[in-house]
Amino acid sequence: MELGCVMEKRYPKYEKIKDYVLKGIKSRDFTDAVPSENQLAEKFGVSRMTARKAINAIEREGFVERTPGKGTFVKKNQHYTTGFFRVRPFQKWADDLNVVLTTEVLESQVVDPPAHVSKRFKTRDQLIIIRRLWNFDQKPVRYEIRYLRPDICAGIIWEDLKNESIHSLLITKYKLPLTKISQSMEAIVLSEEIAPLFNVKPGYPAFYFKRMTYSFDDPVTYVEYYMRGEMAFRDTFSPQFEPTDFF
Repeated sequence: MELGCVMEKRYPKYEKIKDYVLKGIKSRDFTDAVPSENQLAEKFGVSRMTARKAINAIEREGFVERTPGKGTFVKKNQHYTTGFFRVRPFQKWADDLNVVLTTEVLESQVVDPPAHVSKRFKTRDQLIIIRRLWNFDQKPVRYEIRYLRPDICAGIIWEDLKNESIHSLLITKYKLPLTKISQSMEAIVLSEEIAPLFNVKPGYPAFYFKRMTYSFDDPVTYVEYYMRGEMAFRDTFSPQFEPTDFF
């Protein structure tokens, strides 16, 4: 009993409120407005200041935004900004270049994933694999190897993956808030295995992306992309600077 009391003291009341609101956003119980500071204070038997501290913390983490005189609302992110480039639907690249985008689905099934993928998901369970080849005006430009958790998006296999964005499906149909992306990019040359997919010889220059997408702290999908090396990355977006970046 004493141990339980000690643990309770280490869990501040504002953290309980924060967890409650975040779980509500994740489960989509809160899709628009979240409970007000007064409502949260009454529900948890705390002061309004304590409730405000919880909402302030959630706002700093980017999950909600305040509208003066109206309340606090779940933030509707239009895109993800990370490092030097954005994550956005590949169709928009095609639109910018004025080319026709087509997609070939090469594989879609449940498999035993490679060890490095299992490590990223922190599980030895089977995963969904989706392999797709993307073409601009019938020219192969991107090869995708994607893994997804079957426990939360098993039906993805039966979707129209030649024409649908997987991220859009996860958000709109499977109701998964995609809240964080971790990714890397490096310049490589294509191997003997990958080069034929692009109709080029081994050693052809390419970009290699590795990307993990999360719903809060839960990994949802991991993808590896190979992209033709001559593709130029052009984008326009609002920069997100921290004042301390320049001091």
